[in-house]
Amino acid sequence: MHYALSIKHYTIAILTLLALTSCGGRKGELRIKGEIRGLNNADLTIFSRDGVFQGIDTLHVRQGKIDWSCTYHKENGSVTIVYPTFSTLTVFGGSGDVILMEGDAQNLSATKVSGNEANEAYTALRTKLDGATPEKADSITAAFADAYPESPVTRFLQLEELGRQTPEALKKGTGLPDFTIVTRKGDTITTDSLKGKYTLIAFWANWRGGTSTINTRIRRLRRQAKRELECISYNIDVSKSILDYIERTDTITWHSYNTPMLFQSELPSRLGIRDIPFFVLADTTARIICAGSDWQKDIEPALAEITSPAEQTAR
Repeated sequence: MHYALSIKHYTIAILTLLALTSCGGRKGELRIKGEIRGLNNADLTIFSRDGVFQGIDTLHVRQGKIDWSCTYHKENGSVTIVYPTFSTLTVFGGSGDVILMEGDAQNLSATKVSGNEANEAYTALRTKLDGATPEKADSITAAFADAYPESPVTRFLQLEELGRQTPEALKKGTGLPDFTIVTRKGDTITTDSLKGKYTLIAFWANWRGGTSTINTRIRRLRRQAKRELECISYNIDVSKSILDYIERTDTITWHSYNTPMLFQSELPSRLGIRDIPFFVLADTTARIICAGSDWQKDIEPALAEITSPAEQTAR
C-alpha cells in the first residue's frame, strides 16, 4: 500500500510539474500564442521598435490560431502586430514569456492580451481609451504613467508621445545627415547629390495604409512643381512582390528605395522617425524646410515656393 501511494504521489508531482512548465516559456525565447476568431488564414506583419528583433517578421494565423516566437534574452521588450485592417497592437514580453492573445476579427481593438502584468495592464488601459476624446485619453494615459512609472507600458506610451514630436534632427534649418542609398533601379543617391534641387522624401509602407493617397499627391506635385524637385520613395515593406505591384499600379516613376529594416534602417534612425507615413522636405542646400506625418498640415503649406497655386488646393 505504501508503495502504491508513493507511485501515486510521484505521478501527481510529475503531472503538476508538466502543467507548470507548459504554461511558461523557454529561457531566451519570447512566444505569442492565441486565437483571433474569424481570422482564418492570414500573414500578419510583426516588428519591434525597441530591438526585440531586427527588421520585419511574419506572424502566421492558421484557422484563427497564432503561434509565433523569437529569440530574445532581455527581461522587457515590445513587438507590434499589424492587422490586415492596418490597425496595430503592441504586446510586451521578455525572455521566457508566453504571451496569450484572444480576440475576434470583428472587433480587433478589443483583443485581450495576457501572460504578464504589462499586457494585462495595457489591455485594461486600451479598454478605458476606447472611444475617449483626445483630451480624456491624455488624462487617462497620464494617470496610468503616474500610477505605474516603471511599467514597460509607460515607457511605450512615452515613446509614442515622442513619436508625435519633432526630433532635433528634423527641426527646420537642420541639414540632412550624410547618407547613401542605392535605388531599386540601381541609381546612387547621396546627400551631396541632392544639393541644387528641392527634395521630398516620403517614408511609407503598404501595411500602414494610405499608400495610394501618398503616391497620388507626389505624382501631382511633380507635375505642378515650378522648380526642380527630387522625390524619393523610402519604402519599408518586406514583400518585394507587393511593392512591385504598387509601383506599377500607382505609376511610381520617381526614385524608389526599399529596406526591410524599418525604423532601424539608416535614414529613419538618424532622423529619429518612429512612425509612418512621414515626409521630409529639404531645400537646395539639403537643409530641412519642414517634416511631419500630416501632409496637409506639415508639408503642404511649405510647398508654396515650389509648386503652382493650383496644386495648393488639390486634394
